[in-house]
Amino acid sequence: MPESVSVGFKGGPRFITTKARSASQRTRRLQNTSIARHYYSWSQKNRDAVLIATLRDFFYDRRGDFKVFLMKDWTDFQCIACQIGIGDGVQAAFQATKTYTAGFNPYVRIIRHIKAGTLVVKVDGVTKTLTTHYTVSDTGLITFTVGNIPVDGALITQSCEFYVPVAFEGDAFEPSIPYTLPDVLDLDNLQVVEDIP
Repeated sequence: MPESVSVGFKGGPRFITTKARSASQRTRRLQNTSIARHYYSWSQKNRDAVLIATLRDFFYDRRGDFKVFLMKDWTDFQCIACQIGIGDGVQAAFQATKTYTAGFNPYVRIIRHIKAGTLVVKVDGVTKTLTTHYTVSDTGLITFTVGNIPVDGALITQSCEFYVPVAFEGDAFEPSIPYTLPDVLDLDNLQVVEDIP
């Protein structure tokens, strides 16, 4: 999705929790999902009709809900010096991740779709070179080449920008013209939902 379009979406992660309250008013919680799924929606008023046309073209291209695509979440699209592992002299492959924590219960998010040209991998603070020291797969797996495997105790970090794989939620695209002004359009509640492999 064009970044000029994705900036109009709002949203973020959601978990699913079931709550039950007993006769004594105690609440018990059951976490139904251990992985957060990201939800986004577009509800915009009086937007430039050209921008809505760009979004409409993209909706047609994806055939509505049919095809998954990559979207930039402008509120959370960067990893900055995120720790992805500690070397042991043997392990060569490390998955790109981002850790969120308030200090007590860290959540590790797998980053599979790295924006081309933004990845920086460091071992003990030393920047490594793509293809010379490591390779990266299209699923965010960073693999160090022979002779460049991090030694025991080495800190491995990565910085990058990344995308979220999503699909439109539903097959309808329904803009409207406010105040009989054809050069501006409203589009309410167009939703996309993360597609987790």
